Amino acid sequence: MPTAAGPGPSRRAFLAVLPLAGTGGLLLAGMSGCTTSTGGASTSRVTPADVTAAGAAHTRETALIEAYDSAIDQHPGLAETLRAIRAQHAEHARELVAQGLPEAATAPATTGAPAGASTPSGAGLRSSPAADTPPPAGSDTPETRATTLSALAELERTTAAAHRTGCLAAGAGLAPLLASLCAAESAHAELVAALGAPGAAG
Repeated sequence: MPTAAGPGPSRRAFLAVLPLAGTGGLLLAGMSGCTTSTGGASTSRVTPADVTAAGAAHTRETALIEAYDSAIDQHPGLAETLRAIRAQHAEHARELVAQGLPEAATAPATTGAPAGASTPSGAGLRSSPAADTPPPAGSDTPETRATTLSALAELERTTAAAHRTGCLAAGAGLAPLLASLCAAESAHAELVAALGAPGAAG
C-alpha cells in the first residue's frame, strides 16, 4: 500500500508473494507452531468439532469466491488480478474439503458474506452473478471500482479474523490449515486495498 515514503509494492509483487502467505502456512508457522501438509488432509486426527469448524471456514471461502465472481463480472478491467485471488480461494476450499468434510458441509453458500458477518453496504457485490453478462451501463466507474475493492478488502479482513479465531480453537488436525488461510486472507486484503488506492493501476 502507498506510504509517505513512496508508492507501495506493485500488484505483481503482491501476487508473487501471495503463495508464500497461502496454504503453505509458512508465515504463521513460527507463531503457531503449526505446519501444513500440501498433499491433502493433515496426518493428525481431525475431530468432529474440527469438521464443523472446517465446514464454517468452507462457507467463508465460498462467500469470498462468490464475491470475487461478482466483482469480476462488474469490473472487467480488474479481472486479471481478481481471478488470481479467486483461484487461491478455490484452492483453500479444496483443502478444507480434504479435511473430510461431509457433502452437506460443502454445499454452496447462499449469501455473499462469511458466517456471522455482513457484506458492507453499498459494496456492489452480488451473491449470484450472472455468467457472461456484461456489466450494466455506468456500473464500471472509478467510484464503483473503489467501492467494490473496499468491500472486498473488508470481506478478506473479516474472513482472516474468523479463520484466526477458528485456528485458536481448533485441534492439531485443522489449526495449521486455518492459520495459513488467515495469513493468505490478510495478504489478499492488502493487495485489494492497494488496487483501490488513488493512482493504482486498474
